[in-house]
Amino acid sequence: MLSKYVKFDEAVPVWAEGRAEEMNLSLVFTAQVKFTAEKKYELRITASTAYMTFCGNKMIAAGPARCGHGFNRVDVLKIEPFADENAETGTGRIISEIKVIVAGYNVNSFAYIDMPSFLCAELTEDGKVIACTRPETDADWSGDAGKTTFSARVYNERIQKIQRYSFQRAFAEAYDFRRKAAGEDKVKLTDAKAGMFLERGVPEADFSPILPKWITCMGAAHYREIPEQERIRNRVISDPRDNFKCYPLDELEVCTLWEAQGISTTLSEPGKQPFGPVTIRSGSFAVIDMGAEYTGMIGLDVDNDAETTVYVMESEILTGGNPEGVDPHRLGDSDLVKWTLPAGSHKLLSFEPYSFRYAKIIVFGGDIRLGSFRIVRYSFGKIDKKLSDRFSPEMRKIFDAAVETFRQNAVDIYMDCPSRERAGWLCDSYFTARTERCLTGESLIERNFLENFLLPEKFENIPEGMLPMCYPSEHSEGTFIPSWAMFYVVELREYLERTGDRELVEKAKDRVYGLIKYFERFLNEFGLLEKLESWVFVEWSRANQLVQDVNFPNNFLYAKVLKDAGEMYGDEKLIRQGEQLIRTASALSFTGSFFCDNAIRRGDKLVLSGECTECCQYYAFYFGAADETTHPELFKIMVNDFGPGRDVNTVYPQIAPANAFIGNYLRLDWLMRIGLTEKVKENILGYFYEMARKTGTLWELMDPVASCNHGFASHVAVWLSAMDE
Repeated sequence: MLSKYVKFDEAVPVWAEGRAEEMNLSLVFTAQVKFTAEKKYELRITASTAYMTFCGNKMIAAGPARCGHGFNRVDVLKIEPFADENAETGTGRIISEIKVIVAGYNVNSFAYIDMPSFLCAELTEDGKVIACTRPETDADWSGDAGKTTFSARVYNERIQKIQRYSFQRAFAEAYDFRRKAAGEDKVKLTDAKAGMFLERGVPEADFSPILPKWITCMGAAHYREIPEQERIRNRVISDPRDNFKCYPLDELEVCTLWEAQGISTTLSEPGKQPFGPVTIRSGSFAVIDMGAEYTGMIGLDVDNDAETTVYVMESEILTGGNPEGVDPHRLGDSDLVKWTLPAGSHKLLSFEPYSFRYAKIIVFGGDIRLGSFRIVRYSFGKIDKKLSDRFSPEMRKIFDAAVETFRQNAVDIYMDCPSRERAGWLCDSYFTARTERCLTGESLIERNFLENFLLPEKFENIPEGMLPMCYPSEHSEGTFIPSWAMFYVVELREYLERTGDRELVEKAKDRVYGLIKYFERFLNEFGLLEKLESWVFVEWSRANQLVQDVNFPNNFLYAKVLKDAGEMYGDEKLIRQGEQLIRTASALSFTGSFFCDNAIRRGDKLVLSGECTECCQYYAFYFGAADETTHPELFKIMVNDFGPGRDVNTVYPQIAPANAFIGNYLRLDWLMRIGLTEKVKENILGYFYEMARKTGTLWELMDPVASCNHGFASHVAVWLSAMDE
């Protein structure tokens, strides 16, 4: 079923006149509203990139759900009337303010589409519009009794000219609340460009607060200005270039990562204590432990008698073996938020979500009294499913970590990670889609995810017929992953089986056949794909250095694509082509003991490279190039000798080990498919218990050198649930 179109009754998309394409410009929209307790209120709202909305001082939502180029998904929010501190009393009516903060990023990223900024919103009372966004030229609209329009000002407290957060996301966050909202900050609102409006289609996110467990240590903090020649420079901390939009370094008002580079700490109070209100003096720090990794906006309540600066650095793990080892650059990101505060009481809340277990709060200037600290969740709603007591406590912990990993990576689309990228990657989605069905009984997020790839007429900067490796996003550098586009077809086939949604599958037909047409020009004399272009990917292991000229894992996968497409659309020719391809690839790649990863073109001949990886064997058995009857000796090796317990130095040392993504997941799914559930249990414990113990989430790789919270990893819940039935 395709998403329905949405029409606003009276709201018009608006933005600050002449500033719709300005980078990292945030506006604060407000409307003064009188609520009546017995009436029903709804806010229909959408915006470019990201918004956060408040009723009075209470945050009620963030969004919108992301969508493909030329389209925007609309949130419909229930507004519960309540009294502000200065509310009128004794009349039965409640005066409040609806406030919306909107970030207009206008940069290419993996997390958002690069589009002109806008907000479109309208508040209804019992179905009648009482407040909405309109250009100032339509000021007469508010002349009717009970109606008002949103006004807007620049959110000048948020520093605009700052470095990017990461290569994949937009900008880092820094705030200076000494800046007052002066009259000249008010902007003139004019009509803004916006695409078609679609229903949200997925549940609203969970915004419940998560409180810390402990203060793990405290100590002294020191700052030194980093000389220019020593400052971090990488693909994030750099000047603008063709495929990366940002502010030039010499224009930055602040670079928080350089500031963090200049901060050092000395531990003085290593004792762990339950979290409670604490004083952090100037030139000091405290490390907070949330107990597990969570994702959301950072909130803290601060009282300070003098002007001060507060840094909150975050990390999924502690590094360097130090209790104060919170590294904001661990993933190549800017994992910190800076607030400069005048004397007073402050309720602070970051705009963007962050993912972490540990937070390091550092203070320079005046002392602060930290009254509270919290993560305001930005995740899928509560899931009550638990593993039964038939399983060990360790296995139940792994299951809970899988559920938490899903929740944090499935707000509006399936994401790879909720930290570094927040991007909707194909292949990851193949696994996460199964988790959604398992945990919720529905495939609503998957419907949106797959549909987004069908909305634009074409994709810029990649070849005709190819699909983006992640979406909605911008790929100005022109990179794509051929095999990830293949997984779109394989997932689409499973989606049809899960949901029976023939309408969406038919809508995807041109995309599927366009992709197959793209691949036809790479078929060699054997009918194998040869010399695929761009980022030819297998998995994060030695297998990824063996991708040319003919990569057999990708050919095993492509055979599955052809057969699935043929079966979805009744195309016998594609089915026969897929069957022939898997036979050919299987025969040419098998060395007599193992499947070889690749063949090299030498003159007019293809010659096997001789290198065989564990991952390649999983691709072969998973996609039908081999089974227990055709390759019985290799089958035994894979079941009994490979997996988490293998000593790679002594047991088949010539076979490079697989990594989590995607070799180990193919292994486990294949073992489940052939009914070896006890082996799956044993492997799950070996692969994932340490992850669940350390972060309460499941990781991108087997070691914590990358994201410790990756959406595909939630698939562990699918296997455990199947064994618990």
